[in-house]
Amino acid sequence: MYLKTIKVNGFKSFADNINIDFENGITGIVGPNGSGKSNIVDAVKWVLGEQSVKSLRGDGSMTDVIFCGSKSRNPSSSASVNLIFDNTDRYFPLDYTEVSIKRVVYRTGENEYFLNNEKCRLKDITNLIMDKGMGRDAFNIISQGNIQEILSNKPEDRRVIFEEAAGVLKYKTRKEEALRKLDRTKDNIDRLNDIINELENQVEPLKTQSEKATIYLNTKEELENVEIALIVNDIEKMNNDFQNTKKEIDDLNIEILELSKTSTIKEASLEQEKLTLTKENDNIHLLQKELINLTSEVERLNGEKNLIVERSRYDSNDIKVHNHILELKEKSLIINNEIESSKIDSDYYKEEYSNLENIIKDINNNIINLKTDLSNIENERNNYIRKELSFKHQISILEQSIENNSSLPKSLKYIFDNPKLRGIHNIIGRLIKYEDKYKTAIDISLGASSLFLVVDNEYIAKETIFYLKENNLGRVTFFPLNIIKERTIDKDTFNIIKNHPSFIDIASNLVQNDAKYQNIILNQLGNVIVCKDIDGANEISKKINHRYRIVTLDGEMLHVGGSITGGNNKNNNYINEKYELYALNNNLKIVNDYINKLDHKYNDNNISLKDLELKNNNNQLELSKLKIIINNHEENITNLMNKYQNINNELNSLLNINNVNNEEDTIINSYYDAVKRRDEVEKNVNSLIKKVSLLNDNINNIEDNYRRDNQQLFKKQNIIKDLEIKVNRLDVKLDTLLNTLNEEYKMTFEKAKKEYILTIDDNEARKKVNNLKDIINDLGVINIASIEEYERVSKRYEFLIEQKNDLFKAENTLMDIIKEMDLVMKASFSETFKIISEEFKIVFKEIFKGGEAYLELTNKEDMLKTGIDIIALPPGKKLQHISLLSGGEKALTAISLLFAILRVRPVPFCILDEVEAALDEVNVIEFAKIVTKLKDKTQFIVITHKKKTMEYADVLYGFTMQESGVSKLVSVKLDILGI
Repeated sequence: MYLKTIKVNGFKSFADNINIDFENGITGIVGPNGSGKSNIVDAVKWVLGEQSVKSLRGDGSMTDVIFCGSKSRNPSSSASVNLIFDNTDRYFPLDYTEVSIKRVVYRTGENEYFLNNEKCRLKDITNLIMDKGMGRDAFNIISQGNIQEILSNKPEDRRVIFEEAAGVLKYKTRKEEALRKLDRTKDNIDRLNDIINELENQVEPLKTQSEKATIYLNTKEELENVEIALIVNDIEKMNNDFQNTKKEIDDLNIEILELSKTSTIKEASLEQEKLTLTKENDNIHLLQKELINLTSEVERLNGEKNLIVERSRYDSNDIKVHNHILELKEKSLIINNEIESSKIDSDYYKEEYSNLENIIKDINNNIINLKTDLSNIENERNNYIRKELSFKHQISILEQSIENNSSLPKSLKYIFDNPKLRGIHNIIGRLIKYEDKYKTAIDISLGASSLFLVVDNEYIAKETIFYLKENNLGRVTFFPLNIIKERTIDKDTFNIIKNHPSFIDIASNLVQNDAKYQNIILNQLGNVIVCKDIDGANEISKKINHRYRIVTLDGEMLHVGGSITGGNNKNNNYINEKYELYALNNNLKIVNDYINKLDHKYNDNNISLKDLELKNNNNQLELSKLKIIINNHEENITNLMNKYQNINNELNSLLNINNVNNEEDTIINSYYDAVKRRDEVEKNVNSLIKKVSLLNDNINNIEDNYRRDNQQLFKKQNIIKDLEIKVNRLDVKLDTLLNTLNEEYKMTFEKAKKEYILTIDDNEARKKVNNLKDIINDLGVINIASIEEYERVSKRYEFLIEQKNDLFKAENTLMDIIKEMDLVMKASFSETFKIISEEFKIVFKEIFKGGEAYLELTNKEDMLKTGIDIIALPPGKKLQHISLLSGGEKALTAISLLFAILRVRPVPFCILDEVEAALDEVNVIEFAKIVTKLKDKTQFIVITHKKKTMEYADVLYGFTMQESGVSKLVSVKLDILGI
């Protein structure tokens, strides 16, 4: 590897593009003072990374190296230097035969570096040339000033060129970088310790507050879950009790109304009966007066009759016949009276018989109606029994189907039937409940997603998919609870549609589900709008620019973008099964309730039928008795009439013989007529007395019933008062509970009912609520923000502790690296120093033609910091320190050391800038000879004024400054000239 070309433009005095081509061997650069030949050295040092402006003979900033102009030239805007190396031997570890290193600086102060015409960092160039013997601090660029520095520098500073020769600069650089990192690490550890100490004072109090706040929030959440569920449960129970009590009040009011109506009717009937009783008593009183008068008249007429009869005995021709006629006459009248009396009695009993027959007829009709009703009830009950059996059978089939997942696709059925699969919840369609009227809309909204399977997380889904693939069981779409995000309708859109007459609600609001599935349900239904009909759906879709799906109650679907789907919808059995089961259970309950009502009705009617049949039997017996009484009266009347006829026939025959005078006849007729009327009145009195007795009994019965009804009425009124008090209390309690939900939990009853379900006993829940409230009260003042603050501080604290541990590890790692590099540097430096020291002795003797010199370490115990002393003894002089030598001797000694290093560690090229200026002609020749010996291994670029040095050069480049401030290049190949 050698330096092939230097391209310079705008650097210092090089206003024009200058290309200097080099060959292996010795290249001499000559020119008068001030011609700019040393600027070549500065250019090489600058492109290899020199950052010191002073080292480049500048005074301000790096822009000082840019050509500043002359009388005839404008200043350059930038300066660039490009070194091109031949790399056919791959000295640089790059896969290029040529390697270009370029640096550019602009008037703005910006620096750019290029490696093979690609932008790079200075660090990339430094890393490339480090330990290659060609860096900015390497020994391959030596000027007259450097020679003096080698000799006059402190021993510790002198070791740099030895380190370069030993190839440990990269280790030293890395060590310095590691030490800087180590210092930064220690500084960081110190800062971390300060922060950690500060955080430690915060963590513990925050931890205590956070634990209290966490307990508070967990307890509050648990309290909220239990208390809201308990409130919902209490509201439902109280509401049921409230409604049942109100219904009971309504039923009692109806009963009271009926009782009042019946009582009023009975009261009116009682008054009517009492009025009738009064009238009948008045009639009895009148009849009794009449009876007394008739009895007196009968007694008077009887006395007159006896007097006339007695008197007639003395006047009659035939006393016996006359007496007999009178007896027959009296018998005839008596029998006639008996006949009339019997007829009256017979008519009375016939009327009773007829009335009883009508009663029996009515009872028979009622019996027939009741039997018909019972038969109808029994038939109806049998029909409902058949319905009950049918419902039970259908329920059994559905329950078995649901339990066995019969209606589900094969893939889902196998998943549900496999107990090894964990984290499986259910399909979306079975995780929701909704009213029957929304069934079609929800089914259409879900579509195929009703079969999507909800699982705990993506790992469960992955495990289940592997099971399906392994057994070739088909495909399933999974919804992991921890991944699926909710989707909703934005507020602006909702405000646009909420007041539309066709708008019903968002689909997710129409279903009920467990709170843990809310994100799943919102993902599928949270952005679906439900409307009444297709016309309203079209209107809403236009208003919102077709941005959301809209479904109608009949199942028409308006998709995003405006497309419409409609027609008949085929129901999904796997979704409808639970609703069918729910409906069947409801129907079964209704049927059971109705069967119970029919049973009660049948029993009531049956009891009424038996009562009527018993009454009918009693009435039939009474009717038979009346029949016998009537027959007896009819038979008695017939006998009396026959007897009356016989007596009248005998009487008529006797009257032909012996007549009764008119007075006797009149008195006798009057007497028996009076007797007849007296008996009739007496019977009427007895009949009325009997009727009055019945009226009294009836009045007593009515009064008893009236009293019982009033007692029932009073009792029911008292019950109503108690129930009304109960209703008022329940109403107040319900309002209190609803206010608690609204004010404390900002929640409606409907929402609470959907999301909170009481799973424990009421009393246990109340105890739990009280215990949780006691826990909250005992916690005292709570800082909720401490949870987040503690989490933030503790995370930071843990992070800093981890960072601190990492820094400790990094520190230990850096210490290990430094120790390892120290070992490498010690070994390499020590070995290189020994070799250079031996070579220095040889080169010194060659140059000085004798004498003695050697190198000495100032601190052999510390190979990393030791300095290097140069001890030289030119021929004829005593051994002395180099500082005591003359200028020429110092220069030769330094050159000896330089050449010794080059023998030990050859470098690709070496630039010597007037290093032999202090030598006399003889020593210049020796200098040139050694350079000539080394040129096979090292390319030399020698800047010189010495003619003897020029004689040994293979190529000479001359610099002139024909134009003020601008360097010009002239080259001569001496080997071509034969010099």
